[in-house]
Amino acid sequence: MRSNTVGIIAGPLAVVAIWQAAHSFHLLEPSLLPDPLTVLKALYAMLSSGSVLPDILSTLIRMSIGYALAGIVGITIGLLIGLVRPFYDATVGVVDFFRSIPVTTLYPIFVLSFGIGHSSKIAMVFWASFFVITLNSAYGVLQSPKLRAQMANLFGASRLQIFRWIVFYDALPQTMIGLRVALSYALIVEILCEMFMGSELGIGQRVTESWTTYAIDRLYALIILAGMFGFLLNRLFVFFERRVVPWVSR
Repeated sequence: MRSNTVGIIAGPLAVVAIWQAAHSFHLLEPSLLPDPLTVLKALYAMLSSGSVLPDILSTLIRMSIGYALAGIVGITIGLLIGLVRPFYDATVGVVDFFRSIPVTTLYPIFVLSFGIGHSSKIAMVFWASFFVITLNSAYGVLQSPKLRAQMANLFGASRLQIFRWIVFYDALPQTMIGLRVALSYALIVEILCEMFMGSELGIGQRVTESWTTYAIDRLYALIILAGMFGFLLNRLFVFFERRVVPWVSR
């Protein structure tokens, strides 16, 4: 237990030490790379004053809406695709093609279609998340063991019962993988949208403002805040995942 704690602490301390060394030895212009203490003070000031909390909430709300819609639609379509192998073979290439398109290249289309308000940001988060979730859900169904389904069929279970009680749960671990990967995409795309499109509130908007006003310590503090935000979301998802699929070894 003690060795795990030391390992957890050692990583961040090493990063801070390298950062401090880079600042002290002027590996970058000091005005462009403040020392860690200055950045941590800026981060503490933002959090203690509560000035950044509306931005966090705004980012979280838009990201959550797009991600939740992608989860509902993506899981539903993915499960349906995976149930029929010929249908999977016919559609997986198309789905994978759209998944491979960087969502940032579609930025002009989303702006023209939805404007620069909340809708376009939510739509881009949805797009970035949907195809990942769909592919993993379909693959989970396709790779589910057939023996249990065949046994249930021999005992008179209907197709709906087999899907509900066997196939769905067999596909759940792979579906959760898709949801977890999509969660990271959702946060990245939301912050990028705020930076590109602009918004009244949002972490990305504050990053852009800090950059344009040359508030470098605040800029680094916001970058760290975004990383902390993403890390916390990931840890919360892992906590949730371990309770949804406890039979999967970690």
